[in-house]
Amino acid sequence: MLNNGTMGRRGFIKSAATGIAAGCLVAQRPAQARQAARRVPPNEKIRIAVIGNGGMGSRHIEALAVNPHCELVALCDVAKGRYIPQQDKVESLNNHRPDGYQDFREVLARPDIDAVWVVTPDNWHPLITILACEAGKDVYVEKPVCMTVVEGRAMVEAARRYGRIVQVGTQQRSMPVFQKAINLVHSGRIGTITHATAWVATNEFGLGDKTEEPPRGLDWDMWLGPAPEVPFSMDRFGGWMGWHDYARGGQLTNWGVHLMDILQWGIKQDRPLSVQALGGSYRTDAGQDNYETIEALFEYPGCSVTWEQRRQNLHEGKGYGIAFYGTDGALFVDRGSYIVTPDSLGVKEWVGEPEKSWAYPPHHENFFESIRSRQKPAADIEQAFRSTTPPLLAGIALKEGRKLYWDGDSESFVNDEQANRHLARAYRAPWHL
Repeated sequence: MLNNGTMGRRGFIKSAATGIAAGCLVAQRPAQARQAARRVPPNEKIRIAVIGNGGMGSRHIEALAVNPHCELVALCDVAKGRYIPQQDKVESLNNHRPDGYQDFREVLARPDIDAVWVVTPDNWHPLITILACEAGKDVYVEKPVCMTVVEGRAMVEAARRYGRIVQVGTQQRSMPVFQKAINLVHSGRIGTITHATAWVATNEFGLGDKTEEPPRGLDWDMWLGPAPEVPFSMDRFGGWMGWHDYARGGQLTNWGVHLMDILQWGIKQDRPLSVQALGGSYRTDAGQDNYETIEALFEYPGCSVTWEQRRQNLHEGKGYGIAFYGTDGALFVDRGSYIVTPDSLGVKEWVGEPEKSWAYPPHHENFFESIRSRQKPAADIEQAFRSTTPPLLAGIALKEGRKLYWDGDSESFVNDEQANRHLARAYRAPWHL
């Protein structure tokens, strides 16, 4: 993970392209980073740590602190002001105070920790996941799993090379409403699927980039990690999803991965053939790098797919979700219910239980079961990487402003050197894949 500091952007991209063509990316690490994983006896709790204790991290911490199948032994965040209150919360919930760290490498160095949650901004997901696998830890990593295709493939290779379980926070895979909806689609009840749509009615944005001194207790350099060095800005720290350095697409990747994951599950395809996209932030001072409004069109074998992102966006009364259009009918699904039209098909609306937590404890349970059985989890890293890829490709199509053709086997654009330059990103020393 330490960068040699001598490889320029062109050299990095050339090297990454070679890795894509070869189908894998080799990452060398210090020998001391590798250690055998501890087998967890059936009657023993799984010892875990959560890296990243902000918004989503705090949701996971609340659920994990009271989960009887694990012991939350460590918290880690670059901001002491985040992990210390979470230590207090855990202690209030289970009378045990986890250790606190600012540097995730100290967590990975502990042989008594079986698994880690990676709940950082997106730019850190690949590196921490890869190092955790090498350190013999199983990993639960939030989506989107990566910011570039090259990183995602490297994560899959690390999980396989070190025999680790890597579950991704695409928790909809574990929700009954989606499982039942997909079973219905696959049953042929609405006919052959020729089109599918994923949509979201949100286009959050951030304003400004006022630089100032970082707050006391925050390691800003570690927060930036592999991203370019810039002065501290609360706009970046609090609104990182609006910045291309920390998130490739804002809501396009934030919600897009969740919804495209279910969509690809339904059409039984995970490799688009082409992508084109348009969009922008059309209001004055609408945001930073990532667009508010986006329309994307994908071609899959035997099926067209669209992504819709705008403020007002309803399908059958749902402000987000997935729609499958078959030759005999259509199905609309979100986390609350699914609806089938027309009524003549005789399929009543199915309503699931209200979502109690974004962390979704049943998805945690699936991860713990996989740790013990060593079987792939519901949201395995390969599958989730494949679901992350379409939103990333749409973002590249936005930048290029033209239709792009994708080869899902080689994970590269067809005869398009310019577009392929977006498949990797440069890393700031001392970090590297």
